[in-house]
Amino acid sequence: MIIAHRGVSFTLPENSLPAFEASWEQGVDGIEGDFHLTKDGEIVCIHDDDTERVCNTKAIIHNSTLQDLKELELSYKGDSNFNLKIPTLFEVIQTVPKGKKIFIEIKCSTEIVSPLLNQLLKFDMNSDEIVIISFHSEVIEMLKALDPKYKTQLLYSCEEDRDIDGLIDEAIKIKADGISTDNESSKSFLDKVIASGLEYHSWTIDDVDVASQLIHWGSSSITTNDPEPIIKKIRSQRKYIP
Repeated sequence: MIIAHRGVSFTLPENSLPAFEASWEQGVDGIEGDFHLTKDGEIVCIHDDDTERVCNTKAIIHNSTLQDLKELELSYKGDSNFNLKIPTLFEVIQTVPKGKKIFIEIKCSTEIVSPLLNQLLKFDMNSDEIVIISFHSEVIEMLKALDPKYKTQLLYSCEEDRDIDGLIDEAIKIKADGISTDNESSKSFLDKVIASGLEYHSWTIDDVDVASQLIHWGSSSITTNDPEPIIKKIRSQRKYIP
């Protein structure tokens, strides 16, 4: 699967509705977005825990209501002519075509789990079209305890330099379905994860050749800021498979 990281975030404001809509036009299998819980219990799509980087105005997400955040405007590289707002989970899911997937990255902690599960009940989506991902083990553990039907991935950055066996043990303990990591070069890492019975997923891979190698090794998905060239490479390779 090719997953658009925060939408087509190379050319459009990350985590914005146009970035997600452009992803579907490019033929991705799914989108990935980052989500926080607001002061009044709404779920919004934004990466950081404040708005300063993407709105040029600083508001702390968990101290702000949805109305507070909707008064701000998303900017992109200093340009604020898009007249775009921070979207809600509901607005993002509304862009998802039937049969496609949304990877919901939880950026805050366990306080979002119950509101998230309650909101997901309102959408006309199959459980296999929704994947919950997080760096926070406690989030995945709670979500699996409350509603195990949703697939989950434990996120891991190779900068942490953790023992891989310990990471796999942790993922299995919290009942995660897979591990998603920024590893680009270690086949043995990928092989260990798959041998344990977990799925292996890759983020954020923008190099076409690296993506192709990871797919060849067995990665179940490639999350990327720039999906179009990777999709073209995969299709061209498939064309010549006998």
